[in-house]
Amino acid sequence: MAARKTTKPTGEKEKKKPVKRKTDKAYKFTKTGHRLTVKESRFIDLYLETGNGTQSVIDAGYKVNGPQNQAYQLLKKPHIAEEIRSRQEEMHSSKIASAQEVMEFFTRVMNGEIKDQFNLEAPLSERIKAGQELAKRTVDIENRLAGKADANVTISIDWKRDTEEKS
Repeated sequence: MAARKTTKPTGEKEKKKPVKRKTDKAYKFTKTGHRLTVKESRFIDLYLETGNGTQSVIDAGYKVNGPQNQAYQLLKKPHIAEEIRSRQEEMHSSKIASAQEVMEFFTRVMNGEIKDQFNLEAPLSERIKAGQELAKRTVDIENRLAGKADANVTISIDWKRDTEEKS
């Protein structure tokens, strides 16, 4: 038996698929409100990862003819350069310890709160070094602000105090 052809009722027209034009690009927006094409956004991601503009152009899907020139042209665009700078600042600020974090770390080491890989307290020499580093960042700065730039700071620990109080 032969297959039957099905036809649509005469009143319906076939729907045409939308034609994608070169001007119909998908965009991403930067934090500053600039539009980036998907390729530009991919280029920025790859460039931040590798630091190689030529390879980033190729991997982002741009035409391979003259990738060095294409990378140069992309990096010259103000909105792309601004986005790269912005993302680099975010990366640096999240990876670099703040002064407050450093001070808190030295304080925890000095107080014996931080343990090593064998779950042992830091040796006394390391605790003293942490105290000296704290002094450099607090006492020395306070003295410099007060006009005593060359003031010496001495830290002494009286180990006999505990034994004398008990007797």
